[in-house]
Amino acid sequence: MKIRELIGYTRRNIKGRRAELLLICLPPAAAELFFRLAEAAFYSLLLYFGAMSPAGLFTGELAGQLVIAAVMTLLRWTASAPLRCAAAVKLRELTGEGRVRSSASELMLNGRFLRRSISAHIAGRLLSFAAIAPAAALGAYVYTLVSDGGGSGELFAASNAAVLAAVFAALWLSVRLSLTAVPFLLAEFPDKSALSCVFMSLGFMRGRKRIPLALTALSFIPVFLPGAAAAFATGTAIFIKEDEYARSAAWAGVRRAR
Repeated sequence: MKIRELIGYTRRNIKGRRAELLLICLPPAAAELFFRLAEAAFYSLLLYFGAMSPAGLFTGELAGQLVIAAVMTLLRWTASAPLRCAAAVKLRELTGEGRVRSSASELMLNGRFLRRSISAHIAGRLLSFAAIAPAAALGAYVYTLVSDGGGSGELFAASNAAVLAAVFAALWLSVRLSLTAVPFLLAEFPDKSALSCVFMSLGFMRGRKRIPLALTALSFIPVFLPGAAAAFATGTAIFIKEDEYARSAAWAGVRRAR
């Protein structure tokens, strides 16, 4: 299904329900923004009272700065991951047909739901870090070679390292786009573990990464956020059915061949 067709179909499906969809999409974004601002406010206080210099924000001048950043990151993940997965559940229900309506409060009080959502988010972040780490290391190596100067040998090594860094950066982008499906896969397959849904998303989004990229661009405009989120939820449901049909057809072909 093309992106234009998906957006058009979703627009007709959610007609008259944009306000409800917006209320579903806002809590995860608000939680993320709240903890980002809280972290920024904390560092602003340190700068105001002279506990660290502005350059220290990037050099790790303050002892324990890494611990503070890690604690704030864990708090942000713990708060935003369940809200994001709860929003995915509600979006799947509102854009689907004949689905049982879940209560957001019941989801947020469900221990298994909280564990799955937080575990999936952390696993996805670790996977993203593993994908971007080689690119960051190669980028630092290129910067060192260029800043120190050198002859043709160093220039050749820097150019090759830059190409490899670009390849790993593209791999990281591919992984991040694939992980956008994880909350919806968690909602669709409640019996699967968080780690299974994370790795499942890598194959599920193969050939479909342009859709979250286009819809994410629309999501930066608040008026388009409900439609973009609903379009991705609708697309995920359609893609799951397409994959199930393809597997059934392939299995039927194997059985006929036997």
